[in-house]
Amino acid sequence: MTKGRKYYGTGISTGLVCGKIKFLRTEKADKIKASTLESKEKELEHFEKARAQAIREIKELEKRALVTIGEKEAQIFKIHAMLLEDEDYTDAIIGEIKGGSGAAQAIKTACNSYTQMLEALGDEYLSARCADIKDISNHLVRILTGEVSVKQEKEHEPYILIASDLTPSQTVMLDKSNILGFVTFGGTPSSHTAILARAMGIPALVGTGVIERELDGKFALLNAAKDTLIICPSEYEISEFEKERQASNKIAKEHEEYLRSVMNKPAVTRGGHRVMIYANIGSDLEIASALSNGAEGIGLLRSEFLYLSKSNYPTEEELFYAYKDAAIKMQGKRVIIRTLDIGADKQIPYFELPKEENPALGYRAIRICLDRREMFKKQLRAILRASAFGRVAIMLPLVVSLWEITQSKAIIEECKRELSTQGIAFDSKIELGIMIETPASAVMSEELSCEVDFFSVGTNDLSQYTLACDRQNPMVTQICEKNTEPVMRLIKMSADAIHQNGGWIGVCGEMAADLSLTQRFVDMKIDELSVSIPYLLGVRGKVNECK
Repeated sequence: MTKGRKYYGTGISTGLVCGKIKFLRTEKADKIKASTLESKEKELEHFEKARAQAIREIKELEKRALVTIGEKEAQIFKIHAMLLEDEDYTDAIIGEIKGGSGAAQAIKTACNSYTQMLEALGDEYLSARCADIKDISNHLVRILTGEVSVKQEKEHEPYILIASDLTPSQTVMLDKSNILGFVTFGGTPSSHTAILARAMGIPALVGTGVIERELDGKFALLNAAKDTLIICPSEYEISEFEKERQASNKIAKEHEEYLRSVMNKPAVTRGGHRVMIYANIGSDLEIASALSNGAEGIGLLRSEFLYLSKSNYPTEEELFYAYKDAAIKMQGKRVIIRTLDIGADKQIPYFELPKEENPALGYRAIRICLDRREMFKKQLRAILRASAFGRVAIMLPLVVSLWEITQSKAIIEECKRELSTQGIAFDSKIELGIMIETPASAVMSEELSCEVDFFSVGTNDLSQYTLACDRQNPMVTQICEKNTEPVMRLIKMSADAIHQNGGWIGVCGEMAADLSLTQRFVDMKIDELSVSIPYLLGVRGKVNECK
């Protein structure tokens, strides 16, 4: 009989689970591409094709993460796509190929050089980014060699997954219904894998050191709250574990019951301030989930997903039916449709946008819409037509000036006149709002608030523009996450301005789901918090606890 073994690590997602352990296996596909070295030109071609395929697949992972986990977590895969297009990284690989290496070996060499350099800096955050470099490099190698990333046998019962490491792409693809928790030999609490595990609610332990494969299939206790994994535990250890798990489950159940009890009640602070709890979604397919989690409305319906899935511009009818479905499904609850926010990190081939040195500060969002007037009108007409079937509002992204609002309002009025002439119904008093995403719009909020019905603060962009930090750059992510005060002051300025002119304000970026900031938002008299679906209940419960 194997003697009980205890491993210590760092719990990155709390929970107590028990079951058999299974090691992650990586196996070769039946048909592995030839590994013989071809000409340098051919190897470069293989690399570029693999890179293009990897970017496509990562974008699919991003969509999966957005729907199943949340917007913040989906950003991880934006970073991966960005790394695949990073000139230093790709130049290092190309240099290896030109030096005589095959494409797969060149990727491995470049990856090793990058990760060794980051690890040598001795910074935990930068060391955690090594997992991202390894993930995209392994992704490329798998495409080139035909290797299968994860080969998991179908188990009859759930198990605890053991791996030397888990990449973000592997983590998001895990079958939650079959995995109790996971343990990795390496990893840190600040890694992207850790972020995903917390969001997915999977009990996880990292940094345990090597666990012997001979223990595969053995019974184990995972207590992520106490940073321990016990394999082949004693009867006493099992008894103590069960007592602790029952106590933990009781607390969790009571909290869940409390959240469910207030799910369909207005979110009101102890001081009597009412906050609307809305959902951010990418399509009408997510509405059922939003409603089942207590969403009182849709604070952000992202229009770009209707364009990203097409090989050409969607027609007015296609847009109308999608918006109409959303309005009907929400049964009279407000649906805020953001007009097209394309450009920067969201590129669509048929738009043929020019390559820019700094696309985040370039030709994007409302700037494209006002420039491509007919495209903008199709979308506005579709939104107006959908407003006859529910409570629909229009929201303009990346507004930085009064001129952009007046131009947009003129086009909206033109669309209204056309629909009236055609005898097509719409809500003549449809609400119009703008996103506060730049310091310019916050500073000008007093003037802008006179022209619209509401503001919605996009804290992701507002943070990066205020702090001069690219939120997709892993080297500076911490600055955005830790330096919130300048952003909060701009939000307060905007809230005061819109309230003074009789409008309302919501917050729809990542900060809206940060429970440590909820009381601050309440103090500002924020009227609405719009978050990804998994955060709806938690935010609602937190609002009820606020003063």
